[in-house]
Amino acid sequence: MLESCSDVRSAKLLLDGAEFSRSIYHSQQAIEKAMKASLALTGAIITDDHWVSDRFLQAFHEMPGINNLIRESKYLERQAIKSRYPLFTNPDKPIWIPSREYTYQDANDAYKKTITIVRNIIRFLKEKHGISFEVN
Repeated sequence: MLESCSDVRSAKLLLDGAEFSRSIYHSQQAIEKAMKASLALTGAIITDDHWVSDRFLQAFHEMPGINNLIRESKYLERQAIKSRYPLFTNPDKPIWIPSREYTYQDANDAYKKTITIVRNIIRFLKEKHGISFEVN
C-alpha cells in the first residue's frame, strides 16, 4: 500500500508539472498496487498481470460501491499502455502521441478517481477486516 500511495503522490506532482500522460499512468499504477496489496491479504499474489479489477471484484464483492470502483478502475487499466506508448495502427491516421494528446482534464479526472478508489480500499480494509496501513 505504501507504493500505491507513492504513485498517488507522483501522479499529483506530474499533474502539477503538466506531464499529463505520465500522471495518468501513475494514477493507474496506484490503483493496481492498492488492489494487489489487498489481494495479497487474501493469499492471491499477482506478479504477472496488470489487469486486476476482476480479481479484486471477486475477492471483495461485499465492498460498498464496488461496481463504481471497478468501472473506474477498468477505465484506468485501459489507459495504462495508452498513456505511455505512441500508438500507430493505421497509416491513414496520425500517430497517437500520449504526451501530446492527454489534457489537464484527462489527468485531473484520473487523479481524482484514483484518490477516491485508493481511499475507499484503505477504508474498507480497516472497517471490514481491521487492517490498517500507515500511509500519508
